[in-house]
Amino acid sequence: MIEVVRESTAPTERLWAVMSDVRGWPTWLPTVDAVTALDPDRVDEVGAEYRVEQPKLPPAVWRITEVVPGRSFTWESSAPGMRSVGTHELRPHPDGTTSIALGITWSGVLAPLVRFLVGRTARDYVEQEAEALDRTASGADAGPADPAPDAPGA
Repeated sequence: MIEVVRESTAPTERLWAVMSDVRGWPTWLPTVDAVTALDPDRVDEVGAEYRVEQPKLPPAVWRITEVVPGRSFTWESSAPGMRSVGTHELRPHPDGTTSIALGITWSGVLAPLVRFLVGRTARDYVEQEAEALDRTASGADAGPADPAPDAPGA
């Protein structure tokens, strides 16, 4: 499992608005080239699926499997011989800071090979994603603090 935790002073609501808007990721996330909803009219909720294109990785279809509104969402991608699970969690603290916890796990017969082939790239991407989320949510370009209407759990 790869997990990256980064502390942020950005408001949790702003972090959620940015993180949960998966269709908008290519505009601020250097590790994502494109996110295409397979059903563009569907709300971003459990069951919604997206084709995600990333540099150095084959395109993959990800399906939202769990949402805790304002706090976290999980999605999964399957391919022959393996399953990937991506976690996106915000952990607010009483002092107003928030821990951003992003992770990816692989399971299945091909998981050891995938870890060997793309493990370093995946760790680098997850680190970049946590940093970019913090930077985007903290900056003036983050947009409104309220979740988008089609954000997971909105």
